[in-house]
Amino acid sequence: MQRLADAIQRLVDTALGADALELFIQLAATVVLVIIVKVFFWEKVTNFIEARRELMDQELTEAMEQNEEAKALKEEAESSFERVKEEARTLLEEAKSRGEDTRRTIIAKAKDEAANIKKDAQKDLAQEIDVARSQLRGEIVDIAMLLAEKVITKKIDQATYERLLDDAIETVRKS
Repeated sequence: MQRLADAIQRLVDTALGADALELFIQLAATVVLVIIVKVFFWEKVTNFIEARRELMDQELTEAMEQNEEAKALKEEAESSFERVKEEARTLLEEAKSRGEDTRRTIIAKAKDEAANIKKDAQKDLAQEIDVARSQLRGEIVDIAMLLAEKVITKKIDQATYERLLDDAIETVRKS
């Protein structure tokens, strides 16, 4: 057993690297240091640590409040953005609808104008045809009168009649 005690003592001496007296001195110095710190500095250190903890708690609370405020602002901005998007979509639909109505109105007016122009052109054409017919009638009457005049004044054969007819047509053309 003595050998065991000696082995343990050697192990302690080797492991600690110091003898028991040095160990005791170190322990005593530590206790004295703790007592000095407790008497002279403990209150200041704990006050400093408490003040620091309170400051950190306050900063954490402020950060959390700011975070909540930022979340609320973000939600408000998102809802505003959605409202603006919806308003823009509504305005776009209204503009498309007005554009389509305007297009339909323009097309209807153009069709009406085209129909009116067509009717006016048909009326003008009919008038021109009537004028041309009356001029043609007048020319035919003139030709018939010239032929009758020539026939009355002369007794004519077929060749002479045709020559007189050609002369009358030529006279009407010139006038």
